[in-house]
Amino acid sequence: MTDKKKAITADDNESKQIQVYNQIKEDILNGTFPPGTVMVERKLCDIYSVSRSPIRNALQNLARDGLLSFTPGKGMMVPEITIEDIFEIYDLMELFQIYAIRRSIKRMNEVSLKTLENILYRIRQALDEENVLEAIKWDIRFHEFFVDFSGSSRLKLFYDQISGQIFRFLSSTLQDTGLAERSYLEHRNIYNCLADNDLAGAEDAISQHYSNTKEYYLNKLISGQMY
Repeated sequence: MTDKKKAITADDNESKQIQVYNQIKEDILNGTFPPGTVMVERKLCDIYSVSRSPIRNALQNLARDGLLSFTPGKGMMVPEITIEDIFEIYDLMELFQIYAIRRSIKRMNEVSLKTLENILYRIRQALDEENVLEAIKWDIRFHEFFVDFSGSSRLKLFYDQISGQIFRFLSSTLQDTGLAERSYLEHRNIYNCLADNDLAGAEDAISQHYSNTKEYYLNKLISGQMY
């Protein structure tokens, strides 16, 4: 575990707990705490210069989000990514996206299509600048758009619980411009189907996108290149 100091500066207790949660979450997702790291409260208190209460609260919430797991005899740990994780998370994401698109396509208009087109433009711009991280952020926004536009609060709740775990995978792809380019083309295909009011085509494009994504991460995991 890193010993680098990351002082939390929030004034009130609630803000401090939120800030500690966000900082630890970011450090899990960016690889500062790689899979297998035991999250020792005392060390975390030292790293973030806070008491045990906000640290304990953050760890409990991160476990709820699926970013930490409890291992008997060790405590809270950053879990290893497994084949089951890849299938389960991306299968759920596929189902959520298809449901969101089914609800969204009935409401699509020039404004919503223009919003999607702008997101795709941002992805293309980031890729042209070789900024894969920025492209990933807009890639995520592309998928979030359908969930938000669907108008389903239940879908939003379920999606948010799963989507945070996606970053565990994405952090291993920041140097892979080939994957980012392929993903952009797949998103463009989804958009084209929606612009043509082709629901079946959009669903097929979503399924193909997630099938390719699962295959990519399975190959990385099997070849030992995930971390």
